[in-house]
Amino acid sequence: MASTPHVSRWQLCRLSEASNSSANSSSTLSNAPKIAENFSSATPSVSLRYLNEFVGKLHCAPALLQYGLFPDAKEITESMALFNTVRRYINPRASGECPNTKKEGKQDGIVVVGDGNTPRTAAMFAFRMRGWTSYSVDPAMEKETSERSKRWTEISNLVVIRNKIEKVRITLRRAIVVLVHAHVTLDQALSAIQAEQICGVVTLPCCNWYGQQESLFGRGPDLVYDDFSVLSNHREIRLWVGDVSALGCQNGEASRAHLQLFSGVMKGCIRKELAAASDDGSGVSTAINESAEEQAKIMLQEHDGVLDFISDTLSELACDPRSMSQETYLSEGRVAEGSSHSAITSHLRKYDGVLVLCWHPRRAAVRSLLRNGYTNVYTISLSEEKSFRVIDDGRRGLKTLSLDLYKCTINPDSDPGNKEKRDEERLQQDLCGSFTLESYFALHFDQKSSSEKEEMTTVSFNDAGLPAPRLTCIFDAGFVFRGFRGRSKKNPTFFRRVYRTLDQFLAACSSVADNNTGPSLICLTPRKRWYKREFLAHDYDTQSLAMKEPSEGTPLYMFCCFKRHALSAKVQSSITETSSESTNTRDVALETWLELKRKLSTRKFELADRLITIDSPDARMKAALDQERAVAEALDTFDGSRKVYAQATGIITRIRRFSTGSAFVSLALASSRCERPLQLFLQRETLGFSISMFATVAGLIRKGDELIAVGFIARNARGHSMLQVEALCLARSGEFEAYNEVRVC
Repeated sequence: MASTPHVSRWQLCRLSEASNSSANSSSTLSNAPKIAENFSSATPSVSLRYLNEFVGKLHCAPALLQYGLFPDAKEITESMALFNTVRRYINPRASGECPNTKKEGKQDGIVVVGDGNTPRTAAMFAFRMRGWTSYSVDPAMEKETSERSKRWTEISNLVVIRNKIEKVRITLRRAIVVLVHAHVTLDQALSAIQAEQICGVVTLPCCNWYGQQESLFGRGPDLVYDDFSVLSNHREIRLWVGDVSALGCQNGEASRAHLQLFSGVMKGCIRKELAAASDDGSGVSTAINESAEEQAKIMLQEHDGVLDFISDTLSELACDPRSMSQETYLSEGRVAEGSSHSAITSHLRKYDGVLVLCWHPRRAAVRSLLRNGYTNVYTISLSEEKSFRVIDDGRRGLKTLSLDLYKCTINPDSDPGNKEKRDEERLQQDLCGSFTLESYFALHFDQKSSSEKEEMTTVSFNDAGLPAPRLTCIFDAGFVFRGFRGRSKKNPTFFRRVYRTLDQFLAACSSVADNNTGPSLICLTPRKRWYKREFLAHDYDTQSLAMKEPSEGTPLYMFCCFKRHALSAKVQSSITETSSESTNTRDVALETWLELKRKLSTRKFELADRLITIDSPDARMKAALDQERAVAEALDTFDGSRKVYAQATGIITRIRRFSTGSAFVSLALASSRCERPLQLFLQRETLGFSISMFATVAGLIRKGDELIAVGFIARNARGHSMLQVEALCLARSGEFEAYNEVRVC
């Protein structure tokens, strides 16, 4: 039977040998020992030691049960096992230092990732490790409005975070990281924690995540063992020891010599070693056997990713045009018409290097640009069939695709002036080099979460000794639209992944101009919704133009997309690093939030006593009357109108964003029962934001967030009073959260 990701690559040692293991048997990924004689032939019996300790000895057990944290005995034993590991191997005991000593306002913290719908494991740490603040992070955490969750605030040193760890940033002095059946990688969890010192990491993997939590930034675990006091089949615990731990060792390598399991608190724990193929023909099977390898290859072929999308669309270039339907010919004619539109000539210079992506054998878009006088027009075609193979012991797949790059010209022997033969003019293509695309992705044995389906694609260029082309723009002449035939057209994530891969064509050429001020992408498509934020506007500043076909009346949209400065860095980062998109998004959001907070504090200080607080219907009415009085005084004295400044705090109930750099926000005042919300007007010029900054802020706020706004009272087009905002900030960072201070409830 093929192995599954539910089965760990670590296997149990013999009981006699497991208890006497030393540092030489440390189970690191880079030096896996041969364990042909170490497998235990019989599974040890399950122990009730943790339940006995919880019921008979643990003083905080009644409180934990009273708070309704544990739904069953299995959850109790898992939390006890993780605490047992931290107590034995990680809990720092620095001599001469009080456990709750703080440095520069930072505290020591235990971050529990994947705690479930209740903060059960974090609460156990909060009760039993009083000098540390426990953070319980899980998007499935019970909402704060429930009666049970309201009582959790009574637990000292416990912070409950109902969010994904990828969208959280926690700043600590010393940190211990615990993953309880968490559906994230270790690198994702650690990227959310900014600590001066990581004392240790413990994970209790489950489901499809055994293979995803094998290494921490390339380092294998210092100790792996099964704890048979855990009442679950997923009882494997993996441990990474930091620089300072309960072992009293200042050196990580030296501390591994003390990772033994014969301590009294580690009863029922059996060491495991990484399974490796035997060189002596003993026939010890590895975690990934031949059957699993074949299964992985089948799944690899079934994987439909970016390279498959590009390959399938380019393969239509080899089709016979005479076999195509009349409808297809008409669509290609509309592309040719769009290619000669004045919007293109107004944005692209005649000498700009344009990479045209088309699917029709006639390449009408290429011919149209050449007729209009463009001298550097390029196109791509398939060089070889895409190849694929299994890597990383069957856990990941690698697909490779080669594309030839050609510079296009019109054959001088053809007659472009003859309209009847214009479609038959010969297109000359000269080879300039080739692109190599590589796509890495996780293989799916079972249904996996969306984070596991992420693929990373890189693009490199081989000039073959020829001068590198100067590519400044990609012209998508219906290429992506054609490629989505038969695929989900409502998958924004895959859509963005396709365009980010295409954008790497520009970055892959070494001679690409960095100071290009024109569009980096021009897209022709019948899909109007592609201009929205979840599609093209996610990474580009987009200008749209609708063009109607007289005979059909069906619009064809042209999107001129200007790459933001952050996109270039993001593309390069995706080539050299494996950090997820969510990590980058979180960091940008949190930095924006901190900048807004700083500007709000500065503006409030400048206004000082002139600021009115709108916290009731009466205060709101008074501010409107003061504004009318100020306008009347200005008319009498022929002087400039005096502004009435106010501050409002409330919950966002509605947001209307406009492409002109403005937005209207409806705010339900936090301390008022007034039914009519206060209208806020956000204008880029008034706020002093750049185009990109305003787009970031407008995307950061969302319905349900608590907002603080400072500005002056004005009138809208209907004569109703509103607050024109000069500075604003979220009372909390919305979808993303930052924790930098101790919270004692």
